[in-house]
Amino acid sequence: MDKNNKTPLITIIGIPNSGKSTLFNRIIGERKALIHSKPGMTRDIYKKPFTIDNNSYEIQDSGGFFQDDEIITKEINKRIYREAEKSDLIIFLFDGRRELLGFEGELFLHIRRLGKKIIPVINKVDNERTYLLPDSYYALNQDFIYISAEHNINIEVLFEKIKILTPSNVKASEDINKKLTRISFIGKPNVGKSSIINRILNDEFVIVSPIAGTTRDSVDLKIKRNGKTFILVDNAGIRKLNKVKENTETAAVIRAEKDIKNSDIVIFVIDISKKIDKNDMFIAKRVLASAKPVIIACNKWDLITNKDKDYIKATKKRFNFFDFAPVALVSALNGKGVFEIINKAEEIFALTEQTIKADTLIKEIKSIIKEKKLLTINNTIFNPKYAVVESQKPFFIKFHTKKGEKLKGFDEVYLKRKIAERLNLSGFPIFFNIVGSKKK
Repeated sequence: MDKNNKTPLITIIGIPNSGKSTLFNRIIGERKALIHSKPGMTRDIYKKPFTIDNNSYEIQDSGGFFQDDEIITKEINKRIYREAEKSDLIIFLFDGRRELLGFEGELFLHIRRLGKKIIPVINKVDNERTYLLPDSYYALNQDFIYISAEHNINIEVLFEKIKILTPSNVKASEDINKKLTRISFIGKPNVGKSSIINRILNDEFVIVSPIAGTTRDSVDLKIKRNGKTFILVDNAGIRKLNKVKENTETAAVIRAEKDIKNSDIVIFVIDISKKIDKNDMFIAKRVLASAKPVIIACNKWDLITNKDKDYIKATKKRFNFFDFAPVALVSALNGKGVFEIINKAEEIFALTEQTIKADTLIKEIKSIIKEKKLLTINNTIFNPKYAVVESQKPFFIKFHTKKGEKLKGFDEVYLKRKIAERLNLSGFPIFFNIVGSKKK
């Protein structure tokens, strides 16, 4: 690729709680990265497009650099260096309300040795005229830009500096802000959501560690496949709120539940090597309530020695309310079944873009009820005059009948299953709205 046609990549680097997520959100113009006063909330790399004068850039928010020997810390720090090396420009962010820390200065000098363009930025300066820079910063011998990301002060000065140091020749595409299909990976902590996404991306974009709850915020990752662009969302593992001890984790759980509602397709991930527990069921019911298309991904299939089809049957039985959802046996470790998930998600996406004609729908329904008589709750034969697709997101079918009587539970499930088979709606939860004819 011609470097002149490459979208410049900018990375924000700094130690925890210097305001990186706030600046990231300010630059992209939306609240994406989770912000919390406790250091260490940002553990993954967030990358989003933004524009300056209709020219495209990409900005990414790195995890805060730590100085300790924990497993997760080493992975975060290693990732930060990797992203710095790939960047065209680095914004190194300092907290201007305190003195420069020793390891913070060492990190800056280490990053500078990479030979990358760097903009040193002092954050949390609400009034530049009265602000006094702590003496410790003078040792770096830098021309700082003073900003307040929170209060949107001097952000335009930062943009001008970006334009000078890293001009972009890539014009913003018309669909840069176009809503893309969001595929959210949902499940309890440590079932392997991040590992599955990593296998799809063939990269360690999302930090994976053996510590439950590593992903504390949702992470948006753009992928292009077969000419279509999707957003993969890696969510924080959901736990019942009364079992969550950290306030930071509680915030991430709430975000994950919000992301379920904002998703177009949900990949519900379970650990097939372990018994399905109450927490799995808790999350499953949250997903069901969202009325989104669902794929069940049974991860860690490589740990099952006695492999047979009964696992799919047993999973379907345990999650009987997900009878519409296809089940994929997956191993993030060896890659088995991983792309089956994406293939199925693509099929579901394609169906959401199609319009089901009323005559096709009623023809199939008439054929189904001809094969098997279905009864209403009042034991009358269900015989709708006509039916239409009232909504596709969520998928509602509106029936017009003489009295508007609902179907018996078993017959309703049967009809939904048959409609899904006839119209190839695997993965879609189907809802009925049965109304009676108006009396003249």
